[in-house]
Amino acid sequence: MILPQNFFMRGLAAALLILAIAGCATRPPANDLDAVAAYEQANDPLEPFNRAMWKVNNGLDTVILQPVTWVYRTIVPKIFREAISNIYANAKMPLVIVNSLLQGEGTRAGIATKRFLANTVLGIGGIADPATAFGIRNVDEDFGQTLAVWGIGGGPYLVLPIIGPTNPRDTLGFVGDSVSEPVGLGLDIADERWARRGWTAAGVLEARDRNWDVIKEVMKADDPYAFARSAFRQRRLFEISNGQSGQTEEEADLFDQDFEDFPE
Repeated sequence: MILPQNFFMRGLAAALLILAIAGCATRPPANDLDAVAAYEQANDPLEPFNRAMWKVNNGLDTVILQPVTWVYRTIVPKIFREAISNIYANAKMPLVIVNSLLQGEGTRAGIATKRFLANTVLGIGGIADPATAFGIRNVDEDFGQTLAVWGIGGGPYLVLPIIGPTNPRDTLGFVGDSVSEPVGLGLDIADERWARRGWTAAGVLEARDRNWDVIKEVMKADDPYAFARSAFRQRRLFEISNGQSGQTEEEADLFDQDFEDFPE
């Protein structure tokens, strides 16, 4: 699931600009120990900007994604929606394999390869998920995690327009994953622009449908922005450490909404 390349470059440029601005953010007075501790824990020096972007993204979701997804959920039977989710999950497996190898995780690369082969061959191109029935567990690696394993820090918390919750490292990782995603890359090479946009748009719809109930729970929080920020940080920590720290596997799905898949 990828976006047009020029959008990625604009997103990356925005992230780098914001990172530079973040260096000028005002810290609490050094003698206010509680405020300093809270500031450092949140790692959110651009909170006013981020909250504004949160409102923008939430507005786009309310006006566009939510109603379109409601129609999708109403018209398309669950069994077909699950098949579409399986297709998109299977399509990103080659990236999972590559990033596992880049992280030196040969075992996880092997598991991802088994899942990809089982679901591609026996699952008819990923429509079905026989790998799970065979006990082949799912693994999830991306270029942002690879950069973290290579020792690159995340930087400050960011909420970017359309892309949503992220940080400079994960924004760079998002660009890397996006331009190398196999189906989208193939459509780009073939110059099939409308097919490419259709693939991207369908991926956005699939992600919003998959996270329908999760997003409803997030928005019920007293401060949805702070809740999402905490969930994002814990989820990424869980993913980078391969489940050794952060959330439980169930909790890691709490904020897995793919805002970055929104089409240009």
